[in-house]
Amino acid sequence: MNIKNLKPFYNIETNKDVFLSEEDVEIDIQGQKFKNRAKIYCRLLPTPRIVFNFELTSSDGQLALMSTFFSNNVSILIKQKSIHGHVISYTGNVSLISIVWVPDHEPVILITTENDRICSIIFHLFNFKDFVGKSDFAENQDPISKKIAFIRLCWQKWEIELRSLFTTDEVFKTLKSKGGFGLTHLGLVRRNDNSNFTSDEAEKLLIGLRFFLSFAKGCWSNPSLAVYLDDCDKKIAEFLSSPSETWNSPTSWFDPYHVEQLSNLFPLFMEKWNNEYWGSTLKEVIYWYLNANNTMRGIDAGIILTQSAIERLSYEYVVNNNKLLSKNGFKDLRASDKFRRLFSSINIPVELPSSLENMKRLSKQHNWIDAPHALTEIRNSLVHPEHKRKGQFRDALFEAWNLGLWYLELSILRICDYTETYSNRLTNRVVGQVEKVPWENS
Repeated sequence: MNIKNLKPFYNIETNKDVFLSEEDVEIDIQGQKFKNRAKIYCRLLPTPRIVFNFELTSSDGQLALMSTFFSNNVSILIKQKSIHGHVISYTGNVSLISIVWVPDHEPVILITTENDRICSIIFHLFNFKDFVGKSDFAENQDPISKKIAFIRLCWQKWEIELRSLFTTDEVFKTLKSKGGFGLTHLGLVRRNDNSNFTSDEAEKLLIGLRFFLSFAKGCWSNPSLAVYLDDCDKKIAEFLSSPSETWNSPTSWFDPYHVEQLSNLFPLFMEKWNNEYWGSTLKEVIYWYLNANNTMRGIDAGIILTQSAIERLSYEYVVNNNKLLSKNGFKDLRASDKFRRLFSSINIPVELPSSLENMKRLSKQHNWIDAPHALTEIRNSLVHPEHKRKGQFRDALFEAWNLGLWYLELSILRICDYTETYSNRLTNRVVGQVEKVPWENS
C-alpha cells in the first residue's frame, strides 16, 4: 500500500455520523439473549462516540424486559467478543423500539478473522494541525491539482506516515467557521521491513501515538477508526475509537511549518513512553497538560494543573531517575524549590522573562526572586482561601498560565532528550517562527 494512494476506509463527512458496518450481535439482558442486527456508527455530534443502532420487537417477549433493559448495563456479543455498555436513547412504540447503545469504554476492537498477522494499519485523524511537510506531493483530480502535506515518523522498526487529503483545505475552512469534527489527515502504520505484527503491538503503538500527536497539537488528537489489514490489504480487525475534542487551535510547542520537529521528537518520545518508569509519568503529565492548555476550562484551573504536572515531572526526574534527593527530602521542599531543582538540572532558565510585564511588576513589588517563586505565589493565591493576597494577582493570571505551560512543554522535550527547534509560546506571534531549545544555547 502506497501512502500517495491511501484513501479513507470509511465515507467521512464533516460533523456527520460515520457509518462503519452492520454486524450480527447477541444482546444479553440479565441472562436473556436475543439475536439481532446492529448498525455501527461513529457519532461526531454533539459528543463523539461509537454507537450501535438496533431494533427490538414484541414478537418474542423482548418488550417485557424494557424496564430492566433501560435501568441496567447491557452486554452485546459481537464477533465472539462480549462488550459492556448501556442504552443512551430509544424511540418507537409498543411493538417496535429503535435502540441506541454505546460501549462503556473505547476503543472497541472487532476481530474479523482469526489471523493476527497484521501487515499495516490505516487510521483517520480528525482536527489535527494544518502542517506543511518537507516531502509534500501533488494529487490530481482533473482538472484540479493540489499539494498533499506529508510526514514520516520512524521509531525502531515502526514507520508511521501522515498525509493530508484532497479535501483537507475545505475541511479546515468548515472547522474554522462552524467547529466540530472533520477528517483532516490519514495515517498509515507499517514495519520498515514489511514484517507482520500482532494486535497487542498495534494497540500499544496507537496509544503511544495518541499521546504524542496530542502533545504536538496541544489538545486531544487521537488516531481514530483504525483498520488492521493483512498483506493482501484485507481487513483483519477494526480498532474503533472516536475523535476526542471538538475543533480548536491551541498554542503548543509544535510549529506546523516545521514538521521536522515531529520527526525528530517521535523516536525520542517513544523510547521514554516505553520506559518502565517514564511511560506512566508522561501519560499523567500530558493528560494534565492537555487539560491545562484548554482555555475553556479556565486559566486559573490551568495554572493549578500545570504546576501539578511540573511537580510530578520534578519528582520523577529528581527522586526516581537521578537520585538527587530522597522521597522525604523532596517532600520537604517548597513547591518553588521543586520547580527550581528540576529546571536547573535540565538547563531551563529560571529567570522571569522580561516580556511578562505584569509578572515583572509584581515581582518587584513582592520580592519574587525568580519564575518558580512567582508561579507558586500566584498559584497559592488561587488555591488557599485565606491567602493574604487572594485576588490581587488577576492581571498576571494569563501570563502565569502561559509561562507555566512553556515550562511544562520544555520540561517534556528536555526529558525526551530533544535538541532541535520549537515554537516559543511566550514570544512567537506568527506561524513559522521557531528557535532552538534553551539547553542547546547554554
